[in-house]
Amino acid sequence: MVDSFISRKACNSYILKDEQNNALLVDPGYDANHALLDHIEKLGVNITAILISHGHYDHIDALESILIKFPNAITYISEDEVELLSNPKLNISAFREDGSTKLCNFVPKNLVLLQDNEIINILGYKIKMIKTPFHTKGSCCYYLEDENTLFSGDTLFFTTIGRSDLPTGSEKTISSSLSKLIKLPDETKVYPGHGVYTTLGREKKYNAYLRNI
Repeated sequence: MVDSFISRKACNSYILKDEQNNALLVDPGYDANHALLDHIEKLGVNITAILISHGHYDHIDALESILIKFPNAITYISEDEVELLSNPKLNISAFREDGSTKLCNFVPKNLVLLQDNEIINILGYKIKMIKTPFHTKGSCCYYLEDENTLFSGDTLFFTTIGRSDLPTGSEKTISSSLSKLIKLPDETKVYPGHGVYTTLGREKKYNAYLRNI
């Protein structure tokens, strides 16, 4: 079962846990007043791994505070995205619109860089990293085939896709990135970085970006 947390910046974070209450966190996003940490504490889970779909500040804002609380957790990110963690201009925390002056420049010590289609095993979940560059150069999705689940970050949303005009983004790679996703089964549940849950079958039918590939 996927637990969802939506911050006031509407960035979705997701938590999957095992029977021992060890947990995997997807995208430690915007964390006003440590709301994400409070949510984790209410769940009573121990975060042992963190997956990052891309390095924009609204998806990594709580990363440092989460790792202070759970220092042994391992962070996973695309090998092409790691530069964004330390560069406020690239992760756009230098241009925040929320009134905060916080710059995101934290790089975890326990950091694993993933290659396209690399499979990792965490808490009994077999997870494939699918690189989908265009929102950023190292944007990716995480696919759990056995769970029929895709964490799509800012690659794929309900009826639309992410933008490509921010630092390191590229319109040229949209089609090649999305073509990887349309090969997945229709019944795949899609948990996006923003907005509501959907399915891949629905997006293949109604999302113009996928229909036109």
